[in-house]
Amino acid sequence: MRPSLRRIRADNPGPFTFDGTVTYLLGDVDVVVLDPGPDVDDHIRALARAVADASRVTVVLTHGHSDHAGGVDRLLAQLETERGRTVGVVGAGHVRAVGPERRNTVTFEGGRLVAVATPGHSSDHLSWHWPEQRALFAGDHVLGYGDTTWVGEYRGCVADYLASLARCRALDLEVVHTGHGPSLDDPADAFERFERHRRLRIDRVRALRRDHPELRGDALFQRVYGDIVPPGLDGAARSSLAALEHYVDTVGPDDVL
Repeated sequence: MRPSLRRIRADNPGPFTFDGTVTYLLGDVDVVVLDPGPDVDDHIRALARAVADASRVTVVLTHGHSDHAGGVDRLLAQLETERGRTVGVVGAGHVRAVGPERRNTVTFEGGRLVAVATPGHSSDHLSWHWPEQRALFAGDHVLGYGDTTWVGEYRGCVADYLASLARCRALDLEVVHTGHGPSLDDPADAFERFERHRRLRIDRVRALRRDHPELRGDALFQRVYGDIVPPGLDGAARSSLAALEHYVDTVGPDDVL
């Protein structure tokens, strides 16, 4: 019999979150709350109700962006202050989180969650491998829609992202549970699709820089993205372009990660 796996989606739609952030509840008695999501009152109350009868609760985080970890404090307050229990926090992105250097495996009634370093979307991003179910909880590493996620937060993020995709491809998986959108039942295809998109962008920037070295700033941005950037994502796209330029400047065209 498969362990319990529940999805509770927060009501925080937007250009980065699609129809909202998905929180995963694993188990019924010894429960993992994976990515409590944003600080949205109705969502946090729904999570607290869902784990009310659990004997142990562990919060597991993929990263610290507010749509994934913003609700941690409110959830802890409801479970610890109002209900008098101690809750462990493991992963990345919260002051109380025990990082993978100290605890890279979380055990619960359904088996184990094993931390997989997947920097790129953020420098501290983790995915969580559930070996017993051949599943990966990917946070924002890959999404349930499309073929791209935001990779532009820090210098070196593109190289990190490609290496993280390779790390995930090496896992034995039959499903990837994403932080936004539906789960992906063909992990190999998903990882290949997200890598292909990124490498096409790299190739585009590399070719433009080679053939038109005078292109910089807005001129380069228009040649790379044109009018395909959705409203509200201009700043994110410009950060992504800067990250691509850094990759092109520091990684040779024949390098394979």
